[in-house]
Amino acid sequence: MIAQRKSMKMSLLVVMILALLFPFFPSSLLTSTAAAAPIIVDGNPADWEEVPAIAVNSGNARGLKATHDDTNLYLLVEGSNLSTVIGSFWLNTDRDASTGYQAFGWGATGIEWLLENNSLYRYAGNGSSWEWTLELSLPSSAIARTSSVIEAAIPLSTLGLTAGSSVSIGYLDNNSDIHRLPAQSQPLPSYTLNEGGTGAPMIEFYPTELDDPLNNPFKGWAPSAKFRNYPQDHRLVYAGVTWKQLEPVKGQYDFNAIETANHFDYWHSQGVKVVLRFIMDSPSGVPHQDIPDWLYNDMIRLGQSPGTAYHDETGGMGAGNNMGFSPNYSSDYLIARHKLAIEAIAEHYNRPDSPIAFVQIGSLGHWAEFHTWPYVGPNGERNYTGVFPPNEISNQYIQHYIDAFADQESHTQVLIRRSVELAKNNNKGLILGMFNDVFGDQPSFDSEWGWYTGTQNGYWDDIGQRQPDHANFWDIRISAGEFYGGAYGMNAALTSGSGFSETLRQTELSKPSWLGPNSPASLALGNPLQDNIDQLKKRMGYHFVLNKASYPQQSNGSSLDVSVVVENKGVQHFPFNWPVEIQLRSGNAIVARQTVSADLTTWRTGLHTITGSLSTAALPSGTYDLAIAIIDPTTNQPGVDFANTNRLSDGTYKLGTWTKP
Repeated sequence: MIAQRKSMKMSLLVVMILALLFPFFPSSLLTSTAAAAPIIVDGNPADWEEVPAIAVNSGNARGLKATHDDTNLYLLVEGSNLSTVIGSFWLNTDRDASTGYQAFGWGATGIEWLLENNSLYRYAGNGSSWEWTLELSLPSSAIARTSSVIEAAIPLSTLGLTAGSSVSIGYLDNNSDIHRLPAQSQPLPSYTLNEGGTGAPMIEFYPTELDDPLNNPFKGWAPSAKFRNYPQDHRLVYAGVTWKQLEPVKGQYDFNAIETANHFDYWHSQGVKVVLRFIMDSPSGVPHQDIPDWLYNDMIRLGQSPGTAYHDETGGMGAGNNMGFSPNYSSDYLIARHKLAIEAIAEHYNRPDSPIAFVQIGSLGHWAEFHTWPYVGPNGERNYTGVFPPNEISNQYIQHYIDAFADQESHTQVLIRRSVELAKNNNKGLILGMFNDVFGDQPSFDSEWGWYTGTQNGYWDDIGQRQPDHANFWDIRISAGEFYGGAYGMNAALTSGSGFSETLRQTELSKPSWLGPNSPASLALGNPLQDNIDQLKKRMGYHFVLNKASYPQQSNGSSLDVSVVVENKGVQHFPFNWPVEIQLRSGNAIVARQTVSADLTTWRTGLHTITGSLSTAALPSGTYDLAIAIIDPTTNQPGVDFANTNRLSDGTYKLGTWTKP
């Protein structure tokens, strides 16, 4: 026995050493829950004809099948030039890939049993150690080996398998990193023993994952809408709209000018949505005011101060951004006209196909960022760049957005920069998302006054008011922002080392879906930061991966029951409740479809299972493709890519084939 174990150890040691990834097809794995089949272990695969393959590959080992009867688990490998000297089946029988031996070259395996040639070994190690105990030597009637067929019959009682048990199976031909089933890096397919060895064959389909940052809606980069042809893919743009641009004439809202300046038609043609911010004070390098002239003049005529012109000489606003006009936010006239402007925006874009996906509550402060900092001038001047209003005033502006957009959550969502009471408690029951305009900067994130700390714990604001927390808002609403510090801050935040590590930390904690307008969208493809850009984009927001589909291989009934497991590998859910559809297809024609019960706004990081039942009574006999799609309700077409291969031309994803006899 010792000699046998040593021989096995030497013959399989190569498997643990070889690590070169080899491209295999097909792009998926199948798992079967098959009916019992009368199998004779004789090297002739004719009696396996009705048993579906659970794994296929392109090397010498091309197909793996499994079935059972009341006594044995039967295994079959078909191929060409198979080794008649060494071959090994690897079995996980406890449904736990974290226990047992971790066989090299696949995903997590958790092997309890190893059949090498005719010797069956039980694992006796700690997961990584090579410790096996010989349990059984199969008789010649239970093992057959030719250059094209490997057959084996293993007693169920030895393996501890009964009706309802599942076993995950892999095969290595001659210790090869190439000639294996399933292909390298794939998970082991599973076979389930039906009750009494009978029942309809079942298929479990494991789509192949793509390790790419997909260009999906509502996530990634949101560069300025005023420019076009960004090198990096994006599905959002940012439009900062001043009041003067929107309402140049009292009561006349020039949406055409706004949309032309921000290329709305172009972005619509590219499938890109808009993040809108309404601004009353946007500092620049020249004297100006961003409220309309008529509003300024009306306030003077009414005897109200229109506001404060400023020229910052402290450097606090940064180079080139030091002049502007801070409105008198306490003016009742200004407040009344602001309400009308926000209502006009909401009414104009209140339609299912609205170009506006997100509205940032702006209005207040420089760049509509809820501050008029610097508050103190170089000579100790107070309210140096304008007076920021207390809660009783600022809440009125916030309420205007809540009232105007509360019924538009299905197509447009509202975010705010700072946590305030109205963000979670208001008369409309509207929960606001949040955005961080200095994303990536550690002090602005973690300090007592920082965005993250304040969001989670509450904070004292710039003018001495205690503001409440809006903890874990990302569980039900969207988190977003933009990189801090212009091009310098963005590059620092994306550079490997402490900068990018901090960016990844903030991503995991605050779960942003998108960043902009300060974003890397304008950087050339393949630039030195590209790998980090891609890594961040993939992790931000949602990132849906089709994990597994389960369904009967054949059915004579009137319906096809389907179960699909989807993993969200992003940090955030999908913002809108778009429908999920499963389909049966004959070529490009959809012959059966069903919208399944799924709420994408609840699909946070982790696994999610959806089930459906497709009507098949009217379908003629034949083989059909099973597919899945997330449907854009404005086009009724697939609108979201999964991170998988097998994407069909219309954007659906193939989940396998199904046969109606």
